Amino acid sequence: MEADPRTFRRLRIALVVVSMLSALLVLVIAGIAFYWKTYLLEARGDPFTRGPFITRLTTDSAQLRWRVRDDAPVELRAVGADGSRAAAGGGRFSGLTPGTRYAWTAAVGGVVRASGSFHTAPVSRGAPVGFCVIGDYGSGNDHEHAIGRLLAAQLPDFVLTAGDNSYLFGASFLLDRNIFRPLRAVMRNAPLFATLGDHDLFWRGGDDVEQALDLPGEDGHYAVHYGPVTAVLMGHDPSPATVRWARGELQRSTAPFEFAVVHRPLQSGSPVLRMLKAEGVSAVFAGHLHRYERRTVDGVLNLTVGTGGQGPGDLEFTKRTPGSEVSLLDYGALRVDVAGGQVRYRFLDERGRVLDEVNR
Repeated sequence: MEADPRTFRRLRIALVVVSMLSALLVLVIAGIAFYWKTYLLEARGDPFTRGPFITRLTTDSAQLRWRVRDDAPVELRAVGADGSRAAAGGGRFSGLTPGTRYAWTAAVGGVVRASGSFHTAPVSRGAPVGFCVIGDYGSGNDHEHAIGRLLAAQLPDFVLTAGDNSYLFGASFLLDRNIFRPLRAVMRNAPLFATLGDHDLFWRGGDDVEQALDLPGEDGHYAVHYGPVTAVLMGHDPSPATVRWARGELQRSTAPFEFAVVHRPLQSGSPVLRMLKAEGVSAVFAGHLHRYERRTVDGVLNLTVGTGGQGPGDLEFTKRTPGSEVSLLDYGALRVDVAGGQVRYRFLDERGRVLDEVNR
């Protein structure tokens, strides 16, 4: 019995159609794969597990630190507003131009994975300087993140903290949540000079916070020198030895504007305040009390900025200080601008509103 020629013809046609459809399917899959790889793939994840962040600034140098996965090599480069270029060794830029803003990049595997900027300290004692002050911020909550964004938008030359950088205590495993993630943007553009508070000191005497932030000095106190500004950071509850050290730093300083930072607000009759007044400091910054307060105590301007994120808590323990000229419970940060022989202080809430302002 012979096969029907029409059947063979139909089979051949079917095979041709299947072959063409298979070839078309292969082409479609190849096209999708090409388009996906070329246009739809997202960037790889951030290789940095912490930072990079700025820890030091002088007239001609800047130091950055970071943590990176697999200890991958990091290439740091910077370009100044004056056109100068610099490469870093060991995270340190050197030979920079004073009073100049530099844009930096950090590349891993030949691809830029982080960037920021910094402003080297000016040489002129008359140069304008702007910095911010926060305190009692290390909560990792939405309010602290809001304060971090506020600080980044201010583009400060540096940031001072009045303590309690991490709640409930300053243990290393809490610091990414409580410091480095909420303040990441501002720390890429300005060094964070922290004072230790009681919550920081509760764990290993504050060693974890000091090491993580690469703080200068010993025993929780050190001085910051930046152009026309000197600030002495005196710690949680300054001892007589710390007071003597601060007096020596202030006496050696040639900066026209000097400030002090403590954790606990100073009260009338304090020997610390007496010394600071004798040395002519422009203002004292403090935290501990979860309020913003402006007070003039024994003739010295005192500004409490314990409003960085932790919140007021039980108002029974967050009472207004008698004699305060301004006392607010709003979350916020202090902006300090030195220019033209004057200092302007502005308290900004987390929405960027100026709630208090004074010029001295």
